[in-house]
Amino acid sequence: MRKIEGFHTLWTAPYFKQNTEDTYSMQDYELLTMLLSALMWRKMNGPITLYGDERAIDYVERQGIAHIWNGGIKEIDVPDRVSPRVFWAAGKLYALKKAKMPAVMVDLDLIVWKNIEKYIEGTNICAIHREGIYPDVYPGREFFNMKDGYAFDPGWSWDEPPVNTCMLYMADEQFKNYYVDSSINFMENCRETEENLCHMVFAEQRLLAMCAGREGKIISSFFPEAADIEGQDVFTHLWGYKNILKFNFQKRVEFNDRLCERIEREFPEETVIRELNVCR
Repeated sequence: MRKIEGFHTLWTAPYFKQNTEDTYSMQDYELLTMLLSALMWRKMNGPITLYGDERAIDYVERQGIAHIWNGGIKEIDVPDRVSPRVFWAAGKLYALKKAKMPAVMVDLDLIVWKNIEKYIEGTNICAIHREGIYPDVYPGREFFNMKDGYAFDPGWSWDEPPVNTCMLYMADEQFKNYYVDSSINFMENCRETEENLCHMVFAEQRLLAMCAGREGKIISSFFPEAADIEGQDVFTHLWGYKNILKFNFQKRVEFNDRLCERIEREFPEETVIRELNVCR
């Protein structure tokens, strides 16, 4: 089996924008999902690295779980000029900049149950699926309030369907740098201080498609149509289900029990899970 490197990103600045605590913490279901995501990646695909800021690294070390990421823990530094309120997933772009390709960027709330080699074989870029250009999510360039001197590349096509990047494989280091630098340049030159959907998905998902189109790169999909995700058993992505878990105690308990049982059954050596007090 080919070893496929993966990486997670844990950036705490958005958390501290919304919370007054001095130390970072995660919801129990978030922590369990992140841990099972890393463990399953190790089992089915290869080494996995965690990129995090200083407080994220402190958190995983305090919890005694740093060893879970067998590719190591690496620090990222997102500059203050990038708003964590607007660009809440910016840490992923700074992690991608630091990571060496080929590699797979995996969201913390996504668990990959199978080896993905057959999906990425022969591809340069592979993402979950393309998305429609819905104007309330992907508006035109006039929507964005940019600093003086910033200009959208005239070579970018606004007709390119955006790309869902909850899991993203990239093989080409040079193209990765072009995309990431374009995204970071956009975020660092944006005046927006509140709106946090359209700006974030432009920086992460629409710009990837635009940059690929400009460079003549083909973006492959694990599942070409969003509807294809229904019924597949390759991965599980919590997506909006996190909001149900946050407010529905019974579903939260049931969900946590399932994840604890899975971790204890498949990874009995990870006794640290019991020490986290998230399993009954």
